[in-house]
Amino acid sequence: MWTKIENDFSRLPSQAEVARYMLEIGVHVEGKKLFFDKVALSHSQLANALGKDKRIVTATVKTIHENPRLYRIYSKLRPTCNLFDVALDMGWGVIGLDICYTGKPGTMGEITSIIGQGGISIRQAQCPATSAGLLYIITDTPIPAKIIEKIKKVEDVQTITFYQD
Repeated sequence: MWTKIENDFSRLPSQAEVARYMLEIGVHVEGKKLFFDKVALSHSQLANALGKDKRIVTATVKTIHENPRLYRIYSKLRPTCNLFDVALDMGWGVIGLDICYTGKPGTMGEITSIIGQGGISIRQAQCPATSAGLLYIITDTPIPAKIIEKIKKVEDVQTITFYQD
């Protein structure tokens, strides 16, 4: 998703950092105000979180507000619960996949079918908005090596990272 937006910030690298972070965590714009779901954020709070000057955040919001396409996108962002960091503590399985051709239909379906045929339920699948070729899959139980081997054979899977304690 970021690849479709970053061009609007190509001459504004500091604003690009703010806009990218907003996209990653789901901060949305209403008018010239910032929100994390229903919680209002001040420009200063976001600036402090990023180690930036408040004026950079204000300028980023202004850029977004003045660009109808960007505003349509950033006004609809919402945060989602990312289970990645708690998965291992919950006893779930976690794999990270690097997909080499993200525009090819069916790759995710093929991967999830392999996992499902192995009798494993998927709790969450996530592609970060700022990294098009990454796919994280969190499952109810750790994924056995025999299923990992089948996933490795999927044409567009470049690498698999297997997370464990």
